Amino acid sequence: MSKLTFVDYNNLPEPRKGQPAPERLVEGNPQFLSWDIAQTADGVVRSGVWEATPGAYRSIKGETFEFCVILSGVSELVEDGCEPRRIVAGDAFAMHPGFVGTWRVIETTRKLWVCRD
Repeated sequence: MSKLTFVDYNNLPEPRKGQPAPERLVEGNPQFLSWDIAQTADGVVRSGVWEATPGAYRSIKGETFEFCVILSGVSELVEDGCEPRRIVAGDAFAMHPGFVGTWRVIETTRKLWVCRD
């Protein structure tokens, strides 16, 4: 069995549908699609593709570390107490444990992510 997993953006598995929890919704009606790609046997490290439609919600990472690469779209990430950061295709960043802020999707945004819980 191969120890490689490739991401074929044109042939993703069936997505999970979601939306922000009501208490985290800031504006609009953002809808999420999440495609799980790979994870470690214990589920501590996971990866996938995520997409969100326009709207805004509170992002609270807790103990999760997440590395992201924006594939398409335009969003704004505002960490509490910091200046807004516009993020577009090609941008890469990490959200560290304890991150709290607002994710505002301006144009439907898709990202590749890797999380460690």
